[in-house]
Amino acid sequence: MKRVCKGSPPQSLGVFVAANPEATWEDMSYDNTQGGARAAHDCRDKTIDDQNGLCAYCEQTVSSLAPMRRRLEHFHPKSDKSGAVNWGLDWGNMLAACDGGSWRVTDEEKSYPLPGNLSCDEHKNHMVITGKLSIECEGRLLNPLDAPAFPNVFLFEKGTWHLKPNEAACACVEIPGNVFQTTAELVSQTISILNLNCDRLADRRKLLVWNIERNKKTLRDKNIPHTEMQEKLVQRYFTKKWPEFFTTLRCLLGDTAEDFLASIEYRG
Repeated sequence: MKRVCKGSPPQSLGVFVAANPEATWEDMSYDNTQGGARAAHDCRDKTIDDQNGLCAYCEQTVSSLAPMRRRLEHFHPKSDKSGAVNWGLDWGNMLAACDGGSWRVTDEEKSYPLPGNLSCDEHKNHMVITGKLSIECEGRLLNPLDAPAFPNVFLFEKGTWHLKPNEAACACVEIPGNVFQTTAELVSQTISILNLNCDRLADRRKLLVWNIERNKKTLRDKNIPHTEMQEKLVQRYFTKKWPEFFTTLRCLLGDTAEDFLASIEYRG
């Protein structure tokens, strides 16, 4: 998970909400008379644009997916109608997400059993439905809007291909509203609730590691010194803003990646 910096809401959302303050997300999505459907479409596009095409949770590319596989995720479940906030239409509650492994068309996709390979909002919703996560989820998992740009609070473990908390970095960071005693525990719970270490995602990260190792071998064969090699790898992978599995790449490329991100004043 990387930090997400949200831009201004689409104008169409503001117009619809002003006229229909009690409407639900579904009301807006299916409305063809007051610009609701257009507003819902604009919200999806704008969240994807704000996130540079990546899922807010697993960091897979969503911008190139079929429309039905691009999700607009409500961090606080939009089904919560108990308070004064209309969570379904609150711009600050909207994130772009992938299908979380629920879309199963190819043989490869079908090879990962469910619900064990659900992730992101699909797994978070599964946790809410099964009573394992409160509908008031704030402080119980890290909101990408609250994730720090620096330091990187995640580590990547080769061999298991899993993400885990960076204990040292977590000790330097306080997350607003954290209900746990430490930031490391919040990060650990976030990984669990979003199921970011499911086999499906771990296998995708393993392929990324293999890709990096192939590129390293190519550079070694050219007798490129280690420091220069790391710089070339950072340039290769971070040319796009931002690459898939950004956090995994950031972990694998270590201090060179951190120096590069600091040099471009990375904020999310």
